[in-house]
Amino acid sequence: MHAGDQRLHRLVTARSRNATTLRHVLTQWANEVELPDATTDAMALAAYEAMINVVTHAYPAQAEGPLELSAELRGNAVDVTVSDQGRWQQPAADPGPLHGRGLPLIHALSDRAEIAPTPEGTTVRMRWPVPTTPTRLRMDVAQTH
Repeated sequence: MHAGDQRLHRLVTARSRNATTLRHVLTQWANEVELPDATTDAMALAAYEAMINVVTHAYPAQAEGPLELSAELRGNAVDVTVSDQGRWQQPAADPGPLHGRGLPLIHALSDRAEIAPTPEGTTVRMRWPVPTTPTRLRMDVAQTH
């Protein structure tokens, strides 16, 4: 990855330390493509919540599976996708005081969030608007030539 990359993609084993590392990688990428600080912070937290949900809920205890993170800056929006190949678990009606905050937080932090569970895994797609800066406009023009 170098300054100006418009895409980020990582595939790791679903472990909490990997989710933490990916949060830092996503933040670094957002800084390199010059996203606003508020967007970077919201995006990193929402993506981390989605990744921790994969670690905590997607796979049976002691089982390992993939955790995939993708981000793409296109025009005036940044899209972040977190996916797994595990099983969707319906959120508990009464999750208790320490659980059940991730999905509402993801929805609150993003401009748009979509959770798509399938028998092959779950995908969380999130989007944030991004104002076009003169530097980003120059990068977009340079990449089209």
